[in-house]
Amino acid sequence: MSILRQIFETLREYYEAKPDYQWWPENPIEVILGAVLVQGTTWKNVDKILNEFKTKNLLDFQKIVLLTDEELTALIRPAGFQTKKATRIKALAQLILEQNGGDLDRFFTRDVDIIRRELLSISGIGHGTADNILLYAGQVPIYMVDTFTSRILTRHGIVTLHANETQIQELIHQELTPDEEPYGAKLFQKMQEFLVRLGRDYCDRTRPDCLHCPLSIYLPEGGALGLDTKTGEIKSRNGTQRNDGAKRDEPPKPPLQPPKPVEPINLNETELKIVEAIGEEPVPIDDIVIQVQLPVHIVRATIAVLQMKRVVCQVEGNQVRRI
Repeated sequence: MSILRQIFETLREYYEAKPDYQWWPENPIEVILGAVLVQGTTWKNVDKILNEFKTKNLLDFQKIVLLTDEELTALIRPAGFQTKKATRIKALAQLILEQNGGDLDRFFTRDVDIIRRELLSISGIGHGTADNILLYAGQVPIYMVDTFTSRILTRHGIVTLHANETQIQELIHQELTPDEEPYGAKLFQKMQEFLVRLGRDYCDRTRPDCLHCPLSIYLPEGGALGLDTKTGEIKSRNGTQRNDGAKRDEPPKPPLQPPKPVEPINLNETELKIVEAIGEEPVPIDDIVIQVQLPVHIVRATIAVLQMKRVVCQVEGNQVRRI
């Protein structure tokens, strides 16, 4: 049994006795809308918008494309960046209508590579958003690599520190074959759910609780990779983060509860302008300077503030991406 299969079975056994976890909606149209709306905001805001769509009977691609730009932007305003997101939502709705008349079953039964290229051709739709739509709306067995997946697999030595999302995805596809399971794409859905829960409960970015983590038995000799237990520092792709006193003798944490929603972040005009120039995929800071046409020192200072607000993060090669 591969190491990822062992991890999946360990987490499945650990979490099957825990309370159900609020995850992606079952309605595929809600998933598609949510995958776009959640960029740069919280699911709390997205959930309000989706409820409004349901109340107004707008969970229909034909009705969405018939909305005026003003109507759609007003409807999704709580998610922020409403103008850009409205454009993406209409482009997605139009794509699905043109391809299969709005029939999602037919849309997702086509060749996966073709669907993925179509989704990525829409401005603002990155690999993460496209894979989310494929996995949760289309039930297509393609794993969506998120921050928790990268962090947990890196700390356990399953992938290298500088492995990119494509390399991690390929490894997961090799070791977790949906055909072997009775639930097909749900294997990847459950694996991601488990890793998100584990990341929020134990594998924190700066204060991991390795002692009580159910995956502690899979850690390399000497503990989590990238964690300096003497200095309390965690080294990651994004630099070195302080680990201010996470102690091995701390009492076990209570069972995982859904995270407390984060209130919307207020950004000033300059911060909004720079955030809109940053996508899900890493972009060089020099390119951002050119796009926003602001002095480099202002761009760098603003990016530092956005990192503190946990809106963006800096990655290797002097690049940044949205969180």
